[in-house]
Amino acid sequence: MKKMLKYSVIGIAFGAILFGAALVVFISTVDPNQYKDRIAGLVLEETGRTLTFDGDLDVFVFPRLGLSLGGLHLSNAASFGPKPMISVDSARVSVQTFPLFLGRVKFGKLELDGLVLNMGRDAQGRGNWDDLVGRNSSGQSEQEQPFSLEVEGVSITNGSLEWDDRMSDSRFILRGVTVSTGKIVEGALFPVDLALAFECLNPDAKGTVSLKGQSSIDLKNREYGHMDMHLALSASGKDIPGGKVDAQGSFKFLALNFNKEHAQVTGLDCTAYGATMHLDGTLEGITKGVKAVSGTVTLDPADIKKLLAALGGKPPVTADASALTQVGGTVVADFKPGHLEVKSLEADLDGTRIVGNGRVDRGESGPVYFARLDVGSLDLDRYLPPAHAGSATVSHDEAKAGIMDDTLLPVAQLKRLNLDLEAKAAELKLGGARFTKVVTVVDSGNGVVKIAPLSAEAYSGILELSATINVMGKRPETEYRVSVEKLNVGALSKDVGNKAEYAGIADFASSGTCQGKQARAMLQTLNGTLSFHLADGIFPGVDLARMARTTHTHKNKEGKVEASATDSTEFGSIAGTGTIKDGVVHNDDLDVKAPGLRAEGHGAVSLVTREIDYMVKAKLVPQAGGQGGKSSEDLFGVLVPIHVTGSLDHPYYWVSVKEYVKALGGVVIGTVGSVFSGVKSVVKGVGSVLDESCCEDAPGAGKSSKKSGFLGIF
Repeated sequence: MKKMLKYSVIGIAFGAILFGAALVVFISTVDPNQYKDRIAGLVLEETGRTLTFDGDLDVFVFPRLGLSLGGLHLSNAASFGPKPMISVDSARVSVQTFPLFLGRVKFGKLELDGLVLNMGRDAQGRGNWDDLVGRNSSGQSEQEQPFSLEVEGVSITNGSLEWDDRMSDSRFILRGVTVSTGKIVEGALFPVDLALAFECLNPDAKGTVSLKGQSSIDLKNREYGHMDMHLALSASGKDIPGGKVDAQGSFKFLALNFNKEHAQVTGLDCTAYGATMHLDGTLEGITKGVKAVSGTVTLDPADIKKLLAALGGKPPVTADASALTQVGGTVVADFKPGHLEVKSLEADLDGTRIVGNGRVDRGESGPVYFARLDVGSLDLDRYLPPAHAGSATVSHDEAKAGIMDDTLLPVAQLKRLNLDLEAKAAELKLGGARFTKVVTVVDSGNGVVKIAPLSAEAYSGILELSATINVMGKRPETEYRVSVEKLNVGALSKDVGNKAEYAGIADFASSGTCQGKQARAMLQTLNGTLSFHLADGIFPGVDLARMARTTHTHKNKEGKVEASATDSTEFGSIAGTGTIKDGVVHNDDLDVKAPGLRAEGHGAVSLVTREIDYMVKAKLVPQAGGQGGKSSEDLFGVLVPIHVTGSLDHPYYWVSVKEYVKALGGVVIGTVGSVFSGVKSVVKGVGSVLDESCCEDAPGAGKSSKKSGFLGIF
């Protein structure tokens, strides 16, 4: 055994000596430069390309067997210009000698200086490398032979790459490319350090990139891995959002498997424009078209206004300057061609938690949307423009200015809209009003949008709306139904108008139809019915009893008796019904019961211009029958014709003394205006009942029981 080992060592040593001697003789007697022309000829024969040597070929044996060369150029494909496809100023490569005795090749460090690659595609999409790939030099089996890669390292200095894509009309250049690696062994990690500058002509951008981390290569399985990579990017240009960006990124792991067309990234962090994003995900279809993508994306709380400004956009102006300054969340999503699913959404909007899920599918007529949202406490007024925050209605002046000509129904979009939406909000604030337990269900398809229901609880009451919008005809048609039950309008008015001057518990119901896509057209064609009932409250702007007494006092004078802006009327109930015709609300049966007062009324209100044409006939009673007593026609008194004109924003209450005198004489007084003709009822009574003493003993007389308020029923 010892002899065999001894002879083996001697044999190997003798073989090494012979190989070394032969190598020395070969290098001493053979000049590799003599074979330049032969090498160039073989390249031309096999590829049709011209290989040019600028410098000498030098073979060296110490410290390893290797080859160095000067300039080298490989010509480009036809129609791609005179620039070489590949050129290098100098190159140096070596192999370890001892592994050659074992039939293995281990490379030393590969050094390339001045490497230049000119790559591109023509207008038909053919690359300048197409004629070099797919060649087989013999008819032998194409089965790949196993190859074990081991390189001491790679060093590239002063490299550049030019990409000219005439098919997409884009062009970019990489300059100053520097690459340095550690020892590369197949399947093992090795360090990588890269830096370069880039310049793009279309799109317009230039900047620098640096990358540092670890990589691995598996040539047999065509799998490439990267770990603990750190990336820095600095770029500027017309096509860079905001004109300039400085970004930093890193990831824990990135795997690319080209045999399986699979990619995976873990722990990707990216910071740019003041925002930080995190991503974990997978991709199917690296080179053959994307087949599937799945991932989890997280945005750290960010100032969206600053982000939009940095991106070159115009940040929205909000009523609350701090709105949109703390926005973040996490999305888990899957994508396949024709299908995008958001499995879960968890967002934080300035402290408001939003959760949900949804999906978008490719339909025959367009995208099909499905969404489920659950919102915590959301103040929408914070996000409205300052001029609109806290305003839930259109004023008379705005109506005249044409604001109602704005389009409410985007017909083209609604025709294509396929939507299944359910949304909830625990608390919601809009126009100053506060709502709880808000629920909306929307179902849209084939040009028909159904909202059933939109419901909420508010101010001890319940609100519910249902609507159907059909946009498939010549004009959009809308059908609605709305109901309000036991709403505390006092608390509502305090929040909406910042005043506690209205009060009452309201019940309201209405249903109707309209046509058109603009607010004005919809109101002008609005037809339907309504009913209302208010209990135990106060409405401001007029004191019906005071106006009646004042009118009686001035019966021997001329002119008008007007209400004071500080007046108000306490009531037990206000009730009535109405019809809506072409945007005008008609009411004939207003009934008011108040301490020491009964009233009836009729008139009209235009929802388009918000103008009022109304008459209230108020009657004082000698003894208060209490709130909720008999109707006015059964009580003794004089009916005082109180006109209500002006607008819903600024109602004007007044009495014509002449009309009152005529009423005392038994003349029928109708509505002063064009909406209604006279009401056929005889006014009877005596003036003495208008003395103030008639109401002094009524319940609540001389006391203020103002709760909050109601936004004028007139």
